[in-house]
Amino acid sequence: MYVGADIGGTRLRVGDGAENSSVLIAGLTADQIVGHIRDFCRGNAVQAIGVGIPGTLDKERRVILNTPNLHTLNGYNLADALEAATGARAFLENDTVALMISDADLLGLDANGTLLGIYIGTGLGSAVFIGGKPYAGKNGIGPEIGHVPLLGKREPCGCGNFGCAEAYVSGSFLERLRARKYPDTEIAEIFGTMSAQELDDYTEALAVTIAGAVQILDPDAVILGGGVAAMKGFPFAEVIRKVKEHTMKPYPSENLTVLQSPVGGDIPAGVRGAALLAKRGYEQL
Repeated sequence: MYVGADIGGTRLRVGDGAENSSVLIAGLTADQIVGHIRDFCRGNAVQAIGVGIPGTLDKERRVILNTPNLHTLNGYNLADALEAATGARAFLENDTVALMISDADLLGLDANGTLLGIYIGTGLGSAVFIGGKPYAGKNGIGPEIGHVPLLGKREPCGCGNFGCAEAYVSGSFLERLRARKYPDTEIAEIFGTMSAQELDDYTEALAVTIAGAVQILDPDAVILGGGVAAMKGFPFAEVIRKVKEHTMKPYPSENLTVLQSPVGGDIPAGVRGAALLAKRGYEQL
């Protein structure tokens, strides 16, 4: 049995592929998070637990370095704590990596290829798989494509920098636009309310960000997902058109594969990906 846990901005979700549990994250301490996962595992022969973390991890994937929306976990060795509490092996990864593990599996993509995942939610998350493994980099934080600066842009970003792509395409950006110009519009309807110029600026900022990563990686496939990409009216076709417009000709432009993240199902994608992370990690021990 493999258990997956997804630590989100507002909820902790835990599941094993058949049963799911969810609890509000607000106010929970690190020990309470471990306790909830332990209670879910109790009475079952759990080999491994996978956890998706909304923040950065150390290179060994044991210690949480920074979770901007859950500071109680900063500096916490969650892997050790879970192993002590459950007796199972624990495998941690960034939550975007967990999402991409699930999506690549559901889409039937070659696990040993080069894959790029772009996930638009509150921020702009990203993940890169090379040869079946997530790329972590020198500091273990992985490719933060959402924090690539856009030329001539000066909007402050939550990362401490300014002009980051995330500040112009994320759910937070759309909420700021809605509050400033369309206060009577529900956020779920924002793409149907934006002006033609606003939509053009939005798709351009997102497309050049993706195209830059495509030029560096020449991936087998790009997965585009997240809550914003699943919203009504999201300009998926226009984003793809502009990505291809901004990439080299004839290749990778002509044979670029961009896929939409699968949505729906009984198991949350983050939980499913974390459980797959646990299974694969355990099998490689």
